[in-house]
Amino acid sequence: MNDFKKVMKKIFTILVFAMSYLVFSQVKPGNSSDLWVSYQLNYKKFATEAPSESTNAILIVTNQGSLFTFEAMMNFDKIQQERELTEADVLLNRSSFYFLIKTNGDSTEHYENIGSDAYKFKENLNHNWKLIKQDTIVSGYVCKKATVNYAGRDWSAWYNPDIPITVGPYKFHGLPGLVMMLKDTENVFSFIVNEVKKGDFPIDSKTENFFVKKKDRKFEYIDKDEFYKTRKKFSEMSLSDKIRFMNRAEIAVPTLVAVGENGEKSRLNAKPKNKNFIERFE
Repeated sequence: MNDFKKVMKKIFTILVFAMSYLVFSQVKPGNSSDLWVSYQLNYKKFATEAPSESTNAILIVTNQGSLFTFEAMMNFDKIQQERELTEADVLLNRSSFYFLIKTNGDSTEHYENIGSDAYKFKENLNHNWKLIKQDTIVSGYVCKKATVNYAGRDWSAWYNPDIPITVGPYKFHGLPGLVMMLKDTENVFSFIVNEVKKGDFPIDSKTENFFVKKKDRKFEYIDKDEFYKTRKKFSEMSLSDKIRFMNRAEIAVPTLVAVGENGEKSRLNAKPKNKNFIERFE
């Protein structure tokens, strides 16, 4: 009997949530969010590593579009609205991922740093989702399954049609419900919902505040394919080459002595490990 009551309470909560969202989203001011969704991203940082790492990602859905980024970058934004970042702020909010995605309909705008350069590019995405007749429970919600191929990986998503949001983590959108869980078939990347909240969540329109940035630096538009080529090339550079690349406009390149966590000196010319990206281009 207790289990039955819990199920009925969950169904009632979802119905109230969905109805309130439909009303709420029509009267929201342009700078406030309809939904705040927290995801845990589990990922394998390098192609040769089996253990997974994790970080928290944030999806904010507004009546004018959506924003996807990471908890560490939300912290940067909060600080930089009030003051300049310090070295302690940067060290405290270290993350393997520093990018931001803005979505409006089928159009997305991608913001990311490559070394000390800040780039952005636009792309139109129309995912060809295949809806599967299969239900499962994710974080207490009844979800339906869908699959898609995107950027060289096959993905499975579980979405909740009772929360009528067509966007999800990263650039995955177009499903008839909020994406509650998403993973690729090789288990390199997986997103799972931690929390879903509705309410007033002001969004900073100054995108630069979400990044560690040089003073007055602006994002430069770049062709999408050129961006991916440049990012891949940079990731394959040795630390020494990355330093030269980031300081290529300077007359003198600084000398760096890199020290590891245990005090050992890093090999500046050592070839880095093959890094995993959500996009897998051969």
